Amino acid sequence: MLKSRTIKDQIPAIYAEESRKPVEDKVIFMENGGSPSPTGYHLSKEIKKQGKYKVVYKGLHVRAVSDAEYYYNALGYVRELATAKAVFLSTANDILSQFDLRPETKVIQLWHGVGMFKKVGYSTVDNQNFGKSAKDREEYNQYRNYTHVTVAGEEQIWTFEDAFRIPKETGIYRPIGIARTDVFFWPEYYTEQMNKLYEAYPQIKGKKLILYAPTFRGAVAKAKAPDQLDIRAMAEALSEEYVLLIKHHGLCKERPPIPEDLKNVFAFDMNSVKVLSIEGLLAITDILITDYSSVGFEFAIREKPIVFFAYDIEDYIDKRGMYYDYEDITPGPVCRTTGEINDFILNLDERFDLQAVKDFRQKYVGACDGHSIERTIALLEE
Repeated sequence: MLKSRTIKDQIPAIYAEESRKPVEDKVIFMENGGSPSPTGYHLSKEIKKQGKYKVVYKGLHVRAVSDAEYYYNALGYVRELATAKAVFLSTANDILSQFDLRPETKVIQLWHGVGMFKKVGYSTVDNQNFGKSAKDREEYNQYRNYTHVTVAGEEQIWTFEDAFRIPKETGIYRPIGIARTDVFFWPEYYTEQMNKLYEAYPQIKGKKLILYAPTFRGAVAKAKAPDQLDIRAMAEALSEEYVLLIKHHGLCKERPPIPEDLKNVFAFDMNSVKVLSIEGLLAITDILITDYSSVGFEFAIREKPIVFFAYDIEDYIDKRGMYYDYEDITPGPVCRTTGEINDFILNLDERFDLQAVKDFRQKYVGACDGHSIERTIALLEE
């Protein structure tokens, strides 16, 4: 009842009243959570620097506050939105599902990932393990007011069509790259991130970096971290040359423990100590281990080795579903065990297929060339 009353009655009424006021030179960055997404952070920083638009940040703090406070936050967001030139989103929600926005306001979906292996949105309708019902999707159409959706490459547009149920012919999909990836092209960014890491953990100096960054398992509200990586086996095989940085998905409240004797010696918990953001870690790491996460697309921009640790691939596909044939498109080995991962890394010179990564990059994230921020800001003037 609270959801229905707020979204169907209060929000449209407030928007109708507030939108009688003139549009301001103002843009809003709205996040479901409580902090800016990487894309939102870098984009808002540049917009502030240019000085043409006032930048307002609104966080709904979903799952961190009560439902009543969440919807109270939503009301404040809608009041600001009513007089904004544009709103930038990084995720979807149903706050704007019951009314049309004024034509002067753009709704620009940045998305929080650079590519999608796993299905989302309408693609998961009536999925008992993950998706919402068809009735709920139709009643609360989260994608109703989008005017632009930034995409990492032309090839990926069809996945958004399937997820949002908005045809390509509408022209909303813009393969202009994802703003967060511009950092990979900034030489000073690499140096800054390495210095941060060395300041926090000077014992890492002289070692190559492996980043383990998997996605979560299960539904969003009960997200679980994967627990099959054998950290001790990796240490025994690789610790002379490498260290392991571990960054689980932010939704995972509980994470597998690191053996005490290996903690901050071989394996480093990047969730507990906020030394680097995920894009900072991706910018400096030498080898990425991931699974079905969008970071696999993102890291391909750097044309370095990627290992796909998909020990539960059949179960994951059955419960979540994927847009692509996973084993067909992944530009690196698909491993079921830690031993297979170790073997690949120990024989990297022979096993790493650089051309496969280059081909993957060109096909799926080819628009991410270091100029995505400027192209995204240009959407405001269209």
